[in-house]
Amino acid sequence: MKEQKILRETYSVCPVCLKKIKAQVVEKDGKVLIQKECKEHGSFSDTYWSRADIYHKAEEFKKPSATPFKDNCPAGCGVKDCPNHVSTTVMSVIDVTNECDLRCPICFANAAQPPDLYEPTQEKIWGMLQHLKKQEPPPLAVMFAGGEPTVRDDIVDIVKMAHELKFMILLATNGIRMSKDPELVKKLKEAGLNIVYLQFDGLTDTPYEKLRNAKLLPNKLRLVELCREHDIEIILVPTLQGGINDNEVGDMIRFATKNVDIIRGIVFQPMAFTGRTPDYVSRENRIDNSLLAQRIGEQTGGMIKEEDMFPVSVMVPPLKVMNSFLQKAWPPFTPTPYCGLWNWILVSKERSTRFTPINRFLKYEKFMSDLKKLNRRIKTKKISKIEIYLRLLFASMTSLDWVKVHREAGLLNAMKTLVKIHTDPSYDSLGVIRRRLLLIGCMAFMDPYTFDVERAHHCVIHYTTPDNRIIPFCVYNMFYRKQIEHQFCIPRIKAKQK
Repeated sequence: MKEQKILRETYSVCPVCLKKIKAQVVEKDGKVLIQKECKEHGSFSDTYWSRADIYHKAEEFKKPSATPFKDNCPAGCGVKDCPNHVSTTVMSVIDVTNECDLRCPICFANAAQPPDLYEPTQEKIWGMLQHLKKQEPPPLAVMFAGGEPTVRDDIVDIVKMAHELKFMILLATNGIRMSKDPELVKKLKEAGLNIVYLQFDGLTDTPYEKLRNAKLLPNKLRLVELCREHDIEIILVPTLQGGINDNEVGDMIRFATKNVDIIRGIVFQPMAFTGRTPDYVSRENRIDNSLLAQRIGEQTGGMIKEEDMFPVSVMVPPLKVMNSFLQKAWPPFTPTPYCGLWNWILVSKERSTRFTPINRFLKYEKFMSDLKKLNRRIKTKKISKIEIYLRLLFASMTSLDWVKVHREAGLLNAMKTLVKIHTDPSYDSLGVIRRRLLLIGCMAFMDPYTFDVERAHHCVIHYTTPDNRIIPFCVYNMFYRKQIEHQFCIPRIKAKQK
């Protein structure tokens, strides 16, 4: 057994009393742990990343702060009121209800049929959306969540409001009602819904029985077909727990590639021990970012390797170039490298079971180095848009693996696409490749055992509350959800019976 090495210091909370305490992130026996001690409740140690080598590789893309922030985070939280919050909102989450038509034993929101109903009015939601639109920059997307948002009979009208303000709209759903109501799917498409963010825990009955207390796979498969019929794109969202469904990671990826015409991505969410979760499953079987990267490599036969998975901040250089062409800048993707690992894969034209991470189509490090140099020139403001365009074109030409690109996409098409997504970023700029690109992601949310103030300050996914506070995702679920729902609930009115 090797002695542990302190990698950095931060602040966390006691998992028992939630009091803010000092913590250390340490490396020991090839793992990265977060350790802390509460004077009242004792010492705690939890796995931060199971693989220290992957942790260090991720850190190459974005170094943490030299010293931990010494503010009151997570107390008194509100992104706009926090001088130390580093990132702006990329996606805002609005809970439209705390009702749900399931009672999942692992629900981080503790949703079901509560005695006090949290259900902001349409007028209140309109005000929240307008508040988001006034942010500089405004978020790219809004996700309606809950509870289960489709238990609201006016969910179509709520989606319409967001569409009027030109947000990209995601609906986080278990898919039960939509799978049984084709007319609802049609109306949501007409209202402007872009993406169904579909709870999807596996391709056998076992994960659903264990995690949701119901056999739900037929509903999921039916909804995929309905979304294809109405051209609503899907992101699959598996909640992952060791010993329950981590053996189905490869099968879920292959299912997504077979349906890549309508499925835009799969975002794995390792279990976070908040809400009802700690009473049901053990932290000993926690799946973290590095362990998931390992599972992906093992279960795809190396088609996606561990080193093909990058932290979200890898997108910062391309986004900076994009923003030089946009009238309204996109918010930067600046979470810590500890929040998640991502990549896009291109599904083969010949076989849907063959796919290639996009970084293998170019000399990745050279291309990113060229973009960083270009961004330094852009920052000086001594470069025209034409010169930016030409330098981007040259970087693309000298970085692409021409043989691979010609085989899978065609040289001219690939060149046009690579330049266009930087100069005119949109779904349309992806052209014909769009229906063959699949996002593979992992977002490991924090819980009281792994809370790290460094991550909270860099969060880019934020809840918006009825009083227009903007609160980082993990912070909200750990410290504010009960308070906000109680503050804005409808007391003594029982939720409607199913």
